[in-house]
Amino acid sequence: MKISIYGAGNQKFYIEELKLQEKLGGEPPFGGGAMAIEFARAGHDVVLSEPNRDVMDEELWRKIEEAGVKVVRDDTEAAKHGEIHLITRTFSENTIKSIKNILQHIPKDSVIAICDSTPVIMIYSNVERELRFMRKDVGLVSMCPNAIPGTGMYSRYVIGHKSLDGEEYSTEEQFNRCVDLVKSINREVVIKPIDLVPLITGLSTHITTVTLSGILNYYRMKSLMTEDGEKISEREVLYVLQTISAILETSSIRGLIKALDVDLLIENAKASKLLDEQEDLEAAIHVLSNLSKEFSREVEKCEVKPISVVASQALVEEIRRTVGGAAADGVINRCKKKFLT
Repeated sequence: MKISIYGAGNQKFYIEELKLQEKLGGEPPFGGGAMAIEFARAGHDVVLSEPNRDVMDEELWRKIEEAGVKVVRDDTEAAKHGEIHLITRTFSENTIKSIKNILQHIPKDSVIAICDSTPVIMIYSNVERELRFMRKDVGLVSMCPNAIPGTGMYSRYVIGHKSLDGEEYSTEEQFNRCVDLVKSINREVVIKPIDLVPLITGLSTHITTVTLSGILNYYRMKSLMTEDGEKISEREVLYVLQTISAILETSSIRGLIKALDVDLLIENAKASKLLDEQEDLEAAIHVLSNLSKEFSREVEKCEVKPISVVASQALVEEIRRTVGGAAADGVINRCKKKFLT
């Protein structure tokens, strides 16, 4: 297959700052560079686009090129090549611009695979016009490695193209093309709804893991206090998460911290540590107790904006019931775009 990869990975950051070899094993190049080598060695025709050659030394570039990878500096050149387009760059303000540029040049029926934990639904909502009116033939897939490619822990890809509400972002053929690509390098394929992939891959797993741990320990305490602990806990957890989400959406992370009053939160959290299993709570208290002075000053300057705390899925269903049809879909889709604005 013809494969285009966008982003070789900042090897100096991986090696010197993160020290990936010491922590996770493997050998450089890591990230997009490692993927390019692996796919080329499996017999695929691979083009790697990286405008900044300074992300790694020449010895690593030679290693990539000797594997049979064609290295280019222009995304447009890479876009004209592939039938599968792998976006490995960390999400930034330029990501949507880059994808819109790629869409102008990629061959018919191509599929774009997002290989970091950026939600495909967020990306789709911001390139929907291009995909619906100019490139209906192009599909979007989430295709995230379980660890940084090239490291010792890298062993599988989590792939999705259907959302939990049944919406498909690619055809079955385009999705299976990505599955076949992963199988061709003898990596495991795990298929999940496209909404869930960002929650269980990449750096976002930190948020998911810590949150889920706190919820489960909270359930454990509630079950000791009442027979209906789990049912009651679900309602309380829902309220806490929705409120945090609403403040974060309107007032940023600094506004959230100001609204919660960290000192008061820490004091009350210490009083709620009743079980030996609550090690996650201890870790959280440690983090909150060691916010930098500069960050704390920024928090004090932040404005906390008004919010309406509602159960989000209940609101979606109410909109569909009362508004209905294309109008309801339009409202919901416009709200999805708010993840990036």
